[in-house]
Amino acid sequence: MKNLLGILYGAVFGIANIIPGVSGGTMLVTFGCYDKVCGALALDIKEIKKNLRFLIFFAIGAAFGIVGFSNVITLLFDKFPTETYMFFIGLILGSIPLIIRNATVKEKFRPFCAVPFLVALGVVVGLAVLEKGSADPFPVITARDNNGTVLTVTVQNNSSQDITSWWLEPEWDGEARDLDLDIISGHVIKEARESTIGKLFGKAPDTVIVPDGSGELKAGEKVSFTLSAGDGLTLEPKYSYRITPFFIITIALASFAAAVAMIIPGVSGSFIMVLLGTYATVISAVKDFNFAVLIPAAVGILLGLVLGARLIRLLLKKYRLMVFSAILGLCAGSLYAILPEGFGLNVHTAVGAAALIAGGALSFFIGKNTKAEE
Repeated sequence: MKNLLGILYGAVFGIANIIPGVSGGTMLVTFGCYDKVCGALALDIKEIKKNLRFLIFFAIGAAFGIVGFSNVITLLFDKFPTETYMFFIGLILGSIPLIIRNATVKEKFRPFCAVPFLVALGVVVGLAVLEKGSADPFPVITARDNNGTVLTVTVQNNSSQDITSWWLEPEWDGEARDLDLDIISGHVIKEARESTIGKLFGKAPDTVIVPDGSGELKAGEKVSFTLSAGDGLTLEPKYSYRITPFFIITIALASFAAAVAMIIPGVSGSFIMVLLGTYATVISAVKDFNFAVLIPAAVGILLGLVLGARLIRLLLKKYRLMVFSAILGLCAGSLYAILPEGFGLNVHTAVGAAALIAGGALSFFIGKNTKAEE
């Protein structure tokens, strides 16, 4: 049972870290394994030996969550955002008793604990406000004519980096597949592409819309074209930035910051990458095996995890009560950060309430049977 729980914790942690706005660190606190994972990430040999069995199964679950559930969780957030977010809210709420027990192992809360609580709460709410106001780096804007038969498509580079190539993958009612698109005007063409990996996972259609020419789109530029297509069509953008020494350093530093944020409860590592404008680039690099981006990102992530975990462990040893007060504030702020839209007297809200109760019951039950870590 402990091995299965280790896999479950790892899977939830992995899933949370690929969702902008959801904190992997919060999930670690929720399941009472924050200290264990931080000890391993800090390369503390004594802690690694002590928790080796758990860490092995946790790592298996994390890899499984990132690789095996990335498509599933994306589908859930696309189709059932209210229900999915409310399930995560339930997980956080149900973990509060365990967080309090961890905080008060050696001493009780004092009035001054309100300071780190409120500061941490403000940081997460502030980041959430920034996230909701952040611009899409490569938006695809579509508009139909009055007859509904002609679709005008505009793609724009809102980032500060030049895009060297881009293309659009057509989806019909959320499914990637070949479509009979009739390009009416604009500097674009249709091209048949073979994607073995895409076909294996059923993600990439053969027919994509690509620009006629180099496909370069400088920062701030946009291009438009029109096509004839029926309802239900969406265009998924794919693009790659120009690789320069400055860009590589940016990727490494952004990945470092995201990795540190990844293990801080209440803060989303994925959102930090969105905020710094590197999320789409790194995700695309993972899918396309672009090692020019993956290598600096991996270096930044490894350094961020190790140094971030060491800093957090040091703070926990010296200021445990203050740190857990901040963690409570981070978790409280994350409730606002992932609060879904669309509440009302509807089926989604009703099912979401059930999902919240289920998530809360799950984390409360696990927390009740988890020993507070000293």
